[in-house]
Amino acid sequence: MKITGKKRIRKANNYMMHVTEGAKAYIGLTVTDEIAERLEQIGFESLNPGMSLVPSPRLGSVSKFNAIGKFIPQRDKPKETAYRQQHWEWTDYGGNSHSRIVDIPYKRYPRKEILPPSVELQLLKKDERLMLIAGASIIKGKTEETAIVHRINLLLEIFKQAEIFQEDFKSFEIPKPIKLDWDILPPGKMPWEQFKSHLTPVLENMSKGKKIIIADRIETVSQYQPDFHVIGKNGYRGYIIFGFTKQNLFIFENAEYGNATYVFEGSDWDYLSQLTKAEIISGNLHKHRFIHLDGWKEQIASLFPSENQIA
Repeated sequence: MKITGKKRIRKANNYMMHVTEGAKAYIGLTVTDEIAERLEQIGFESLNPGMSLVPSPRLGSVSKFNAIGKFIPQRDKPKETAYRQQHWEWTDYGGNSHSRIVDIPYKRYPRKEILPPSVELQLLKKDERLMLIAGASIIKGKTEETAIVHRINLLLEIFKQAEIFQEDFKSFEIPKPIKLDWDILPPGKMPWEQFKSHLTPVLENMSKGKKIIIADRIETVSQYQPDFHVIGKNGYRGYIIFGFTKQNLFIFENAEYGNATYVFEGSDWDYLSQLTKAEIISGNLHKHRFIHLDGWKEQIASLFPSENQIA
């Protein structure tokens, strides 16, 4: 069943009538020249089987939800005090310039977090037929309809079409995914000014004030001389990971979305690179979660007790 001519659908039942109850199916596309061109535009560096990525949140509202989730205001509850950080600059009576990052309180309704589905697009091949699938297989009658609708809408948003395949994909070549969501920079300690040059794609569209705030956070962690840096792209755009092998720590910072720094201990990069954003955010796999508020720098410094004189 091929779906075209729609921006999005609300229900999937009408498009699943050809699938037997309890049968396995896949949502995806046959890769034509047109689809191949679009795949390259959204971040596929090659069209080899196994290549996979989470689409960038900048591709549209469905892609944004898929990559970062969303918050729903709970308007039936009393408002609460939340904080946002701002960069202030001023000149005193003596003509001296000053600046600082401050926490600004404001009232808002409590928010319920809906975690991102993090559906990956992956290429696979059988004989000469190249396919693109959105996520793992679905089972009619078992997979939630919302999950099916989301995958179809994700493809409609990016490719303006989607297909539902009821095929024996066991006979297809489905290799281990090769994720295209991370750029691993050359290993070894990297001076801040050198690392800063790699952050242009992350910071380029931010306001002046937000650039200063984000750069200050990143520079704070960089002072402790991580052994390697990883920068997220596509659906993981905005993530910056610092690896400290001596301390066996990995610090996850998100420059675009989120309000906290996540610290993992006792893992390795190969394992962490396979995590979905939902697992990063709420999988209880992290050792620490430091909110971006006053005192954050002291919390980062506490991870490196022998080097506290740096902070």
